[in-house]
Amino acid sequence: MKPIPIRRLRFLTALLSTLLLLAGPAFAYPLLNAAPAAASTDANTDADTDAKKDEVSITLDEVTPWIDDKGTLTVRGTISNTTKKAVEKPSLSLQMSTRKLDSESRLTSWKQGQAQHRTVADLEHDGTEARKKAKKDKDSGSDDSSGITLDTSFDDTIGPGTSAEFTFHIPADDLDLSKSSPVSSWGPRGLAVQLGDDTGLRASALGFTTWYPEPEFDQTKISLLAPVTLPGHSEGGLIPSDRLDAAIAEGGSLDTIAKMLEHKELAVAIDPRIIASFEAAIAEPPPADAPEETEEPDGENGEETQSPPVGAPENDDADSTGAELEAAEKQRKRLDSWYQDFVEAAQKHTVVALPYGDPDLSALRGTKIDRLSSFAQKQREIVKDVFPDARTDIAWPVAGSATKNGLRALKKSGNSTAIISDGQQPSITGIHDDAHSQTTITDDGESTIDTLISDTKLTDMSAEAIAEDNPAGALSELVAESAVIQSEAPYRSRSLFVPLPRAAASANWEQTVEELSSAPWIAPTGVDKILDSGSEARGLLRTDADAPHIRKRAVESLAEIRANQADFNSVFSDRDSADIRLDRELLTCTSAAWTLGRNANICAGQAREQSENLMDSLHLRKGSSVLLVTGEKTTIPVTIVNDSPAEATLRIRMKPNTPQLRAQETETVKVPAAETMRVDVPVEGLANADVPTTIEMVTADEVVLPKQESLLVRVRADWENIGTAVIGLALAVVFVIGLIKTISRGRPKIPEQQLADAMARAKTDDPEKR
Repeated sequence: MKPIPIRRLRFLTALLSTLLLLAGPAFAYPLLNAAPAAASTDANTDADTDAKKDEVSITLDEVTPWIDDKGTLTVRGTISNTTKKAVEKPSLSLQMSTRKLDSESRLTSWKQGQAQHRTVADLEHDGTEARKKAKKDKDSGSDDSSGITLDTSFDDTIGPGTSAEFTFHIPADDLDLSKSSPVSSWGPRGLAVQLGDDTGLRASALGFTTWYPEPEFDQTKISLLAPVTLPGHSEGGLIPSDRLDAAIAEGGSLDTIAKMLEHKELAVAIDPRIIASFEAAIAEPPPADAPEETEEPDGENGEETQSPPVGAPENDDADSTGAELEAAEKQRKRLDSWYQDFVEAAQKHTVVALPYGDPDLSALRGTKIDRLSSFAQKQREIVKDVFPDARTDIAWPVAGSATKNGLRALKKSGNSTAIISDGQQPSITGIHDDAHSQTTITDDGESTIDTLISDTKLTDMSAEAIAEDNPAGALSELVAESAVIQSEAPYRSRSLFVPLPRAAASANWEQTVEELSSAPWIAPTGVDKILDSGSEARGLLRTDADAPHIRKRAVESLAEIRANQADFNSVFSDRDSADIRLDRELLTCTSAAWTLGRNANICAGQAREQSENLMDSLHLRKGSSVLLVTGEKTTIPVTIVNDSPAEATLRIRMKPNTPQLRAQETETVKVPAAETMRVDVPVEGLANADVPTTIEMVTADEVVLPKQESLLVRVRADWENIGTAVIGLALAVVFVIGLIKTISRGRPKIPEQQLADAMARAKTDDPEKR
């Protein structure tokens, strides 16, 4: 065997090294990629979400929450097969717990395991085919039919990527529930809709119904409180007309509130922002033919009036403006009509006036904008003006946020009652006790405040049902929970308090109130009736360290905004109104609703942007450089632009950077909202120079506004007079030169004869001969 040449060996070695280098990243990639994949929570979450989408599921669209001996249990829902494989020969059944779930532990156990249940209806015995067979048997003389029906939109297959509907109808007589001893047999029963095939159970959905064979016992009084508010940032703290119009439209949040007022005992907590916004939106507009006041003729401020394009219709703008005015007037009338109807209906209910914007008062306490807390509470008078009987003495801290110091501050500011949760002031009997109580707000126990205790269990379950896209199952559980509470002490009358979420009303609000209020063991009661009853002893106030609050960063941001704009507001002729607009706007970012969505920082960012826009809306129109003559007293025109929503009062100060120019402040002027004004600044040029100057807007409080402008003033001598003098001097020089030349040439000589005759005439004495 011949040895490999050294040159070829070197070549092979280099080639092998190159291949290893190229292959290295390929081998290393799986190892490098493995570590972040294991630590990627987002990736896992997305994978879990995709896995959940690729499954068979059941959604309940209707569950009869309670049924008496003459009723019918209805369970309706939808089966969704999001897999790529069909469900062949499906089995569908409705299971019911064999015993009543008369305690919270039994309700929880049923949700976790559905133990001890029986089939009350299924596809095999109660489906369409089974009913056809039963009818055929009946016609032939055999009667083995029942009133149970199961209707489905599928036959023997649920295709991939499709959905199918089903409806169970089961008369009370076919539920095999006892009627002989109503008090002992009544109570919640668990329901489970189960879907299976040859592979086993594919999907299930849970619900509840309460058996109510007319037992005789005392009803549980429940008072529901519905907040009337529209959380969200808005300029000046008032809700725009377009948003109000959307809210009163069919299905809107305020439309939902109006429908809920059909429940006589429902109490409403009204945000003054709603009242103030409607009052502003429905105010009569100024007459269309009212003359507009202007400070100067068109074109005087340096702007040219542009003609419409050639060939364009001359009345386009007029038609467009007319259509907009007509649409705005229709909207105003719609808002006015809804508002008047709402006020008339709400006057029949207990009205609680909220502080402006329904703020998280606890988050404001002890901060640089603590004063907003007292301001917001004083704004409750807006509600009082419309609803004279409105309660302005009920404070509503965010659930879990009440403290002794906070309650003491609330009482000091005029509140006699505070709404707190039973987690902070628990029952001492171990069951759901009366909502009306008292709690001490000082360490010595001498000072107390009335408390209205919210039932946390019912409140949280109501919020969960409201948040559901398909709330039927959650609502049936809510009603079952109220039945469990009734079962705790059936012969003891109790008053419970359930506030709805502190957010804009949604479609499920009405259904939640309806289901809870219509249960026969529930007696809807007004808030005022609960407060008029005697108070129940409860445990001492507990402090919740994890209570939700508006985050500190958002509050600090709002405090900074207020500090920056407070001085700026001195420019407005009506500063008090400007401060009110500012405070109202900031309060929209402290709403208790933000403790649910955690969006206060977003709102604070919007408030900051609006504040900056407002401070930029008052500015000077930049001009070109100015030529000025020394020794002359004149004026320099400056144009003020006020794009803000309020009249501004200010004066102009021009500050030259060098002493060659002298300037004076102008007189104080008032610039109307959305207008411009030209102001003349007195100046005097002292010496030749190019003088950079700064033009400032100054308020009556000597606050210099942030928007300044620079201007170059070219100061020059009086060239006209100097030119005249130079020309005159030149003419004088020419005259002198001519005179000198004339003298230098001498006088011309006179002939002797002429000279003799002149001398003879001079010597004669006869004046006539001279």
